[in-house]
Order: sequence, then C-alpha cells, then structure tokens
Amino acid sequence: MAPRPAARLLMPLPMPATLSLYLDLVRFLAAVAVLLFHLWPQLFPGLPLPWPGHAAVIVFFVLSGFMIAHAAHQPGATARSYLQHRAARIMSVALPALLLSLVVAPLAGTATLHSSGPMTFSAADFLGRIAASLLFIGQSWSLALAPPYNPPYWSLCYEVWYYLIYGAWMFARGRWRLPVALLAALCAGPKILLLAPVWLLGVLVWRWRGKLPAGSTAPLFWGSIAAALLLFWFDVGAALRNRMAAQWPHFIPWLNESGMFVGDYLLGLAVAVNFLAASSMDRRLRPLFRLGTLTRLAASYTFSIYLYHMPLAILLWNGFGLRSPLLFIPTLAVCLLLLGSLTERQLPLYRRAIMRAA
Repeated sequence: MAPRPAARLLMPLPMPATLSLYLDLVRFLAAVAVLLFHLWPQLFPGLPLPWPGHAAVIVFFVLSGFMIAHAAHQPGATARSYLQHRAARIMSVALPALLLSLVVAPLAGTATLHSSGPMTFSAADFLGRIAASLLFIGQSWSLALAPPYNPPYWSLCYEVWYYLIYGAWMFARGRWRLPVALLAALCAGPKILLLAPVWLLGVLVWRWRGKLPAGSTAPLFWGSIAAALLLFWFDVGAALRNRMAAQWPHFIPWLNESGMFVGDYLLGLAVAVNFLAASSMDRRLRPLFRLGTLTRLAASYTFSIYLYHMPLAILLWNGFGLRSPLLFIPTLAVCLLLLGSLTERQLPLYRRAIMRAA
C-alpha cells in the first residue's frame, strides 16, 4: 500500500549507505591524524613524521557542515528538535572532556608534553578556562582559552557557534531570522567567523550532493585528494600565514587557529570537492562494505579520540610514568575505548534528559 502524503512527508531524507560509510571512514582517520600529530613527537622524537593535525580539523569542519545540513533539513525538523539533538551530541562529549581536566589535574605534573599547552594554572585561570569552555566562548573575540590539558577543544567552540548560526537562519521565523543569526555571529566573534566559509562548504556539498555527471566523479575524487595532499605537504596554509604576518604582525597572530584561513579555504574546497564526488560514486565505493561494521564501530569513537586523547596522554605520561610506546599506546587505546563507551555511546540518555528538561 502506498504511504499517504502526510506519511511520506515525514520519511527521513536518505543518505546513500556508501557515502555514509565513506564519511565515517574519513572522520575516523581525521581523528587519528589529530592524535598522531599531538602524540607522535612525544613517543617517537627520533622519527619525525608530518601528521596533518590542523588539516584534519578542516576536514572535520566540512564534514560537520554536511551532517548538520542533513539533520536540519529532515522533514518535520523544528528549532526545538534541532537544538535538542545538537545539545545532546555536544554535551555528551564536552561535559566528560571538562570533567577529565578536573580529574587529571592532581596527577598532571608540570612537565610539558608536545602540544599539551600550559601545564601550570592559578585556581582562577583553571576555573575560568573550564567556565569559558563550558559556555563555548573560549575562542570568541580576543579569548584563546582551552580547557586545562586539552588544546584540541578549541574546534568545538567553533562548531557550536556554527550550529547556532545555521540553526537560527534555518528555524527563526520572519523578521527574527536575521537578528538572531547576527546575535549568534556577534557572540562567536571574528576568529570563528573567519573559518565559517569552510564549514559552509559542507552545507553546499549537501545541497549539491549526487548531481555531478557520472564521467567527472572519479577524476574529481582522486584529483581533490591529490590537491589536498599537495596543500598539506607544501604547508601552503602556513606559508601564506607567514607572509600575511609579515604585513600584519599583530593581527595574524591574534587569529590563533584561524591564522591559516587562506590555506584553510583552499584545503576546505578540496575536501568539499572530494565529498561531492563521493556522493555520486555509489558503485565505486561499495568495496568499503567489506569493512563496514568495523568502520562504523571505529567512527563511533571519533569524538572520544579527538577530545580525550590529550588529557589521557598527560595522565599516562606524567601521572603514571608510562614512557614506553609499547605500554603507552595500548593503554591509551583501552582508555579511549572505555571512556568512549561511557560517553558517546550514552547519547540517547543525554537526549532523553534534555527533552525532559526542555
């Protein structure tokens, strides 16, 4: 029996299984790249390798824009459901990450690890960083505050404001649409807004998904990968940032993580083209199904890998004195697996709690 028009209207928008699996694989690999960028120099100082840490975050931004657009355009989506789902997703990992900073503090020591950020804090600074991170304003305007022992948290402060700005534009009614979106943008500040075009590339990919001519998909898919690798290998973003810093020596350093914005735009464009091509490559991506279950499982720990690896590494390295890679690596992996199982996999509990509180 054919569904009634009203029932058809509420059916969720489909995402090709091959594209979904490919994006899961990409986000897992991006999270691992960030982990290796931070920890490899500490574990293997005599074997330097150029892991793409910042580039992986740009991949996350494009991917985030795509997934949020997909969620926001589901039939029946409302401002309330959008905010509830986004809040549950973010708080399910943000709260444990901030709690982890508090737990690690007594054993963190003072020895700096590669990419660990500052290791000593006054009580006011410590609590201020936690509060700013809880409100996701740690990167707004002139602030550059990450939670203690967790520098990667900076990107979460960017993404939350992108969620709010896009949600305001999508769901605010009538004359309130522009003022609410502008208010969210004002709270975010210029550093965060400077990388918003990268995030919006993901939204554009969602809108144009599956529309490429069949003959162009493979060349664009592999060409975009090659372009991204060249941008990373020749460190184009850093080179352009350094040139601009010579012209504006105070402004560019003030941008912090947004300082490589020109290179990030180029890399984001390459990533967006890759995702757009992948959205039209169903048959060519089907071999991914051979490892589908493992890929889905690994991708479900993406946020855990990204947000928990640095404080856990400090705890293991300084607190417990695990300096041997043979001990450090499996112990960190087990900790991430356990903590991820206790947080990300409890997302339905957060959703129910937020729905009851709303």
